[in-house]
Amino acid sequence: MKKLLYLPSILGLVLSLSILPETGCGSEATAVSQCPGPGCACTGSACACNAGASCSWAGNTTTGCNAQGGSCSFQCLSGNQCTGACQGSCSADCRNGSNCTLSTGESGSFSCEKSTCSVSVGKSGSVSCNNGATCHVVCTGSCSVSCSGGSACDLKCATDSTPKTLTSSGNCP
Repeated sequence: MKKLLYLPSILGLVLSLSILPETGCGSEATAVSQCPGPGCACTGSACACNAGASCSWAGNTTTGCNAQGGSCSFQCLSGNQCTGACQGSCSADCRNGSNCTLSTGESGSFSCEKSTCSVSVGKSGSVSCNNGATCHVVCTGSCSVSCSGGSACDLKCATDSTPKTLTSSGNCP
């Protein structure tokens, strides 16, 4: 008889566990905010990812950087996970423990400080890595890279088979 009394409790426990999210112990699923969107506010062509948020930045008519080009800016300034691309001469700023994977078209520019950045820039692009940043840069045309303040940088030009380590600055023809 005692075993039958425990059956509803055990059944309730099993059912309650079955509706928990499948994220596992200690892991947390983070929603990615599209820009513009709830976690990424845009004013005109300038977008900024909210502190600690994960944001995806895509060139579109709203942000001013669509497939035809245009100019816009994107900021990941406080522990963000940011990804994105635009076809125009965009600028992006990645700081304070953020992790950014971004690309631009011709004349794009990036600034990376105290963060990890993997960036791709088009012809006449520029990248500045400072204050302990880690930067992985790919240039699809001519570009310049500045690496300072204890940062670790590598650069891969369009004609390179592998990236080369930079000690202070570098460029692609």
